[in-house]
Amino acid sequence: MNEDDFRVSLRDALDSSTPPPPMSPAVAVTTGRRAVRRRNLVAGGAGLGVTAVVAAVAVAVAGGGPGAGAPLQVGAPGQTPPPANASGTVTAPGAGTETKEVWPTGPDGQPQQDRTARAGHKFDQGEQLMRDLLAIVPAAYTALDNPGTDQLVSSRMSQAQYEGKVGGKDAWSYLASTQLGKDGGVGQLLVTVYEPGLVAATGDACAVAGGFWTAPASCKLVTTTAGVTVGVATGAPGRDFDQWAAYRYPDGTVVFLAQAKSDDRPGGGDRSLAALPLPEDRLAALVADERFHIKAS
Repeated sequence: MNEDDFRVSLRDALDSSTPPPPMSPAVAVTTGRRAVRRRNLVAGGAGLGVTAVVAAVAVAVAGGGPGAGAPLQVGAPGQTPPPANASGTVTAPGAGTETKEVWPTGPDGQPQQDRTARAGHKFDQGEQLMRDLLAIVPAAYTALDNPGTDQLVSSRMSQAQYEGKVGGKDAWSYLASTQLGKDGGVGQLLVTVYEPGLVAATGDACAVAGGFWTAPASCKLVTTTAGVTVGVATGAPGRDFDQWAAYRYPDGTVVFLAQAKSDDRPGGGDRSLAALPLPEDRLAALVADERFHIKAS
């Protein structure tokens, strides 16, 4: 990456994302690490994503940035830069130029202010994903609903995010997450959906699972009672999630469903859950549940 490339990628990270809240260094590091991991998921964008998000987090720590007072969101990954153009698959608005990015048009007929939809059909799909996630919370657990502060994560988060163009069409990702509580412990449940062309992993379902935000310590193929084969991965110690399942639909849509016994971010709770919320077979079945199949439109 030369100096011009770095300047463009840094500008994209700062201009295209929602202004970050002021953070202490500890909060910034925790939030930034998760942002980097999710940025690296989208095919081909690893080098650009790491450089840009680390710089953006440094700005947030040093100067606070605009948007002071906004709560941190559980699962909030930051904005994922689109893949590099080497594959010729995904193109970012304004990529490789000095022109201002033009985001997708919102329901008011004007371009969005950044990658995140805040109204309209895509926003509604993100909200529906949150409702669908809450619907699968096991009865013994409570989906927490704390709004958060400028220093503490909020318990719930949903998002629809523009990633770039695939085959000349807008391509989006969707995310919903919630903290789960039981007997004083706090864990996490998260689902994220990528439209076709955004996740480039090839091979079996474990190869897809290996493309999640964090590399798995192990993975196995699980065939559900519906006859669908998914990848169920175990996270390495100290990672954001203890276990996740991955499924790629025939149309190329990729779904990840992840869970953790703890949440070590500020506001994540002092105690961990005694066990993961979803049994392995249930996790495997749910990741391929049609309710999470958000079709590109």
